[in-house]
Amino acid sequence: MMRAIRRNQCTTAVALAALALATAGVFAAPSHAAGHPAVPDPESKRNGSRGAIVGTWQVQVQSYVCGTNTLIGQPFASILSFHQGGTLTGTTTNPAFAQGQRGIDQGIWSYDDGVFKAKDIAFIFFTSPADPPLSPGFEAGAQTLSQTITLKDDSDQFTSEATTEFMDVEAKVYRTACATAVARRFE
Repeated sequence: MMRAIRRNQCTTAVALAALALATAGVFAAPSHAAGHPAVPDPESKRNGSRGAIVGTWQVQVQSYVCGTNTLIGQPFASILSFHQGGTLTGTTTNPAFAQGQRGIDQGIWSYDDGVFKAKDIAFIFFTSPADPPLSPGFEAGAQTLSQTITLKDDSDQFTSEATTEFMDVEAKVYRTACATAVARRFE
């Protein structure tokens, strides 16, 4: 009898998992499946168009000390994806962070009067000590980035200027930095 109950529980769990996957597939269908293009059409890919930034971008970032322009470390690669509706996701290869220390970027972007702005946040999962010159060390908490983005005329490249804040788990800012970046559309 116990074997039959366990088999029924297993069958029910498998059925629920299948239903969850099927439902997720319906709700997570790509935007082009609903008649919305996954990337902007060529007409919207021009500077001055809100949809021009939608897509995935390969980004080269250089951090520096705000106000003095003293470079911090070497340039590093990041990837940013700007989604229709004003959200963004991203990731970075910044070697100043320990492996697995920093989570993905999640944020928002906007377009107003010819200017793109983006703001995102990423968790810093654990504290690491300073290891000069490679890493200044980080406290567990979060990193926020605020950037102003300028699309090039072909809308397949952009430059940006950013400020970043590092906060501890109580949301107290313990460090700020600036960064400049160049990016090209991933196609």
